[in-house]
Amino acid sequence: MRKNAIYLLLLLLVLVSCNRGRKSVLTGKWQIVKFENNLQMLVGKWNAVLLENPEMDSFFRNSQLYIDTVGKNNDAATNVRLYGVANMDSMRVILQRQYDSTKEMLYQPVANTSFLFRDDGVAILSFHGNIDSSHWNIDSLGELILDDLNDASSGDKVNLEIISITDTALKLRFRENNAYSIVTFHPEGGRESREQAIPNSYFLFRPDSIVLLSFNGSLDSNWYYRENDSLITVGNIEKKQAGTLFEWNIIALTDTGMRLRITENSSISTFTFRREGK
Repeated sequence: MRKNAIYLLLLLLVLVSCNRGRKSVLTGKWQIVKFENNLQMLVGKWNAVLLENPEMDSFFRNSQLYIDTVGKNNDAATNVRLYGVANMDSMRVILQRQYDSTKEMLYQPVANTSFLFRDDGVAILSFHGNIDSSHWNIDSLGELILDDLNDASSGDKVNLEIISITDTALKLRFRENNAYSIVTFHPEGGRESREQAIPNSYFLFRPDSIVLLSFNGSLDSNWYYRENDSLITVGNIEKKQAGTLFEWNIIALTDTGMRLRITENSSISTFTFRREGK
């Protein structure tokens, strides 16, 4: 019985030690050096540059293979009987022209497609010369929602999956029934970085489980608990009841630097910090 009690005590000491070790790395004042937000990164004009559709791509691959190989293993008489011509090279030239024309007709509209996301929540959509407008936002799942601006009561919404977004490229997946297409956009003009510096702003993690948040002179405080190597649970000091907790994801943490991802509704923000005094 005494041996079991000693083992239990040692285990508790190890757990406490590990928790203090994780917390000690976090404890201190962290200056915000960069900030980025998914909503802000989307604002601006994006021009479509590439359309990828698995079904259409497969069709064109198979069609090109047919053009390249049609009649090559037949003699002239067989080709005349099957295709009505003996000179298959001339026929391949004609088929290739038709193929190129059809492919250009289907893929060309993407080169004349652009999305302009304004910071007032309105999107101007241009499709091959046709212009439409929609409300836009990002839902809690991170999907881009386009809602008809002219008939909001119709409930006609389009959900687009944001595969990736950076300062140089945006990838959206369009789904229709069981089919989908992926369109890659590039920003128009010299798009400035959406990473922002926030001067005089910091997070101060205190040993008593209080974190002070300072943004340009505005100060707020919360309690926090570091659950593991990738998660911090945060709550309002005045309201610890259920439903007031939220989580910060630790992307990276060292003695001198840290990156946190903070999600609030549809807004996803990434903060880069430098420890003060290091």
